[in-house]
Amino acid sequence: MSLLSFFIRLVLFAAGFIPLGYALGVGHLLPSTDQMSSALEKTSLEFHQNLDDFAVTLENYQRAVDELATSSEEIRRLHLETRAQFKEVEFLLEYAEPASVKRYLNGAPLPKTEPSVPEVIVLEPSGLQTLDELVFSDEIDRKEVAQLLKKLREDYRKLHQQMRGLKLQHRHIFEASREEVVRIFTLGVTGFDTPGSGAALPESFVALKSLQQAYLRYAPSVGEKAPTVNRDILEAFQLGRSQLRGGNFDAFDRLRFLREVINPLTKNLPRAQAALEIESAGDFNRMPRPTNLSAPYLFSPDWLSAEYFANLTESTQKESRRQLGELLFFDPILSGNLKQSCANCHHPGKAFTDGLPRSLSSEGTKTVLRNSPTLINSVYAEKYFYDLRETFLERQMAHVVADKHEFATDFLTIEQRLKESPEYVSRFAEAYADQPRYQLSKWSISDALSHYVMSLRGMNSDFDKYARGEREIIAEQVRRGFNLFMGKAACGTCHFAPSFNGLVPPFYAESESEVLGVPATKIWENATVDGDPGRIASGRPRDEAYFHAFAFKTPTVRNASQTAPYMHNGVYDTLEEVMDFYNRGGGAGIGINLAHQTLPPDALELTTEEISDVISFLESLDDFEHLNHQPETLPTFPNHPEWNQRKPGGTH
Repeated sequence: MSLLSFFIRLVLFAAGFIPLGYALGVGHLLPSTDQMSSALEKTSLEFHQNLDDFAVTLENYQRAVDELATSSEEIRRLHLETRAQFKEVEFLLEYAEPASVKRYLNGAPLPKTEPSVPEVIVLEPSGLQTLDELVFSDEIDRKEVAQLLKKLREDYRKLHQQMRGLKLQHRHIFEASREEVVRIFTLGVTGFDTPGSGAALPESFVALKSLQQAYLRYAPSVGEKAPTVNRDILEAFQLGRSQLRGGNFDAFDRLRFLREVINPLTKNLPRAQAALEIESAGDFNRMPRPTNLSAPYLFSPDWLSAEYFANLTESTQKESRRQLGELLFFDPILSGNLKQSCANCHHPGKAFTDGLPRSLSSEGTKTVLRNSPTLINSVYAEKYFYDLRETFLERQMAHVVADKHEFATDFLTIEQRLKESPEYVSRFAEAYADQPRYQLSKWSISDALSHYVMSLRGMNSDFDKYARGEREIIAEQVRRGFNLFMGKAACGTCHFAPSFNGLVPPFYAESESEVLGVPATKIWENATVDGDPGRIASGRPRDEAYFHAFAFKTPTVRNASQTAPYMHNGVYDTLEEVMDFYNRGGGAGIGINLAHQTLPPDALELTTEEISDVISFLESLDDFEHLNHQPETLPTFPNHPEWNQRKPGGTH
């Protein structure tokens, strides 16, 4: 028995979780069923007690704010105490009622629209994160804080009452724990959850400790069934608490924390669950999920489920559909002028962008409103396009086909053309043999293209391999850059791991947009915001809220070294220019005053060396060369020899 294992067993014994004989390495455990029943009962009792304690803490917090004699320092202390108490219950409360927690208790401090009605009803920000900003501002607005606390207490009272009837199961505890591990890394230690106080590491410590306390009750049973798994989990918890305790936010080594704490927990908690023969969510629901339960690490290539986001019809002909989609992607036959293909704006050699500030229109001389974002990993999204106007991947094609500045045609014309090619008819018949009514149709054309776009994935970069522990060496500037990206530079609070786009963890069911105040030109003096209205003009009724003006989808920064120029209008030519913009506080930092800018307006105060380190990290995310190919020839049309002169990828 190692010294660490012996120490851990003594801790378990002192906490009352295992008998002395087991702690000393002799004797036997309690029967697993008895131990597990006890573990579930104790965890449930603790959860409900913590829910009660949170209600009391909220009451004390409000009483102190209402008392004029209470100092600002005391209010801030009580706020931190309240947030810490919330972190005690967070993992199970978020698991049980994620929508309610987000909306009422701990959502981002930004206005949103009511999701359940067609008209625009603005929901002003509330909850703990909003209070975090207010309480740690230079001057505390006591009246506003008191009003928000009153609302928070009332909202929590209803949720608390609802939770009284919750009966936990073993699987809830294990699955909630894994979700919380991801939450700690992506939203906790990044500072996303603490926008005002900066108490990211202390709160993450409390959250991790609450997971450890729940797991310790199961540890004896897991140790009996899977001792190595149990040892690795216990050691990860100990290491995590050690690293977080008293840590400095800017100096915290998040990459080490990922490899030594987060990875062992995301890998082994499901293994412990399986060893105890506890059913999983997958046993109850075979529907696709945003994340793959079998993926061991946050940076595993399949952590995010492309099939879930693509929402495509399941078929054994998936590969033939992808191949057909690839052919269509490079074929100008889809465009009205027979010159333009999807690859004109999404070129493989440019990481599926076109390298232009704004993409060329079908005329070849004018440009469209925005540039072409990369298609690599674009499947990982709740909505598509810069303005998030489309919910379904397969319906993206319809926007391009109908747009007079893009393909400028219609599906009926495309269908008629494709039916004149024996090769295309044969390929559609093979790929959609199970869909005779729709074998060559608007649906099958869009479906094939979507299968191809879904396949454009690159989550196996040099950084990913190191993050997963497959490599043991990484450049120090990359390490520093990642820690800055996820910490001081605050990039990771909008570009969330592992996709590094706006897909919000740990549920990965929502794509965020941001108002950055992007300028019309790169000249700082007398800067004006770019005129593109963004999301507010998406055509979706609920997007017509004031705070969606100049909002754009948060793109991935994977392969960013290959996708210049940057921003929706291509205003910046280099990553250095982009970093300078963020370092100044976005539009607000260069004199563009948008009241609803979502990017914090404060300067980041990154040094030139730190900016260089962040860029080194971004460069380590490149993974696109395996996708850099296109068909050498295209299907022919016997009755239209002039069509057979078209080139793969188009001509302009």
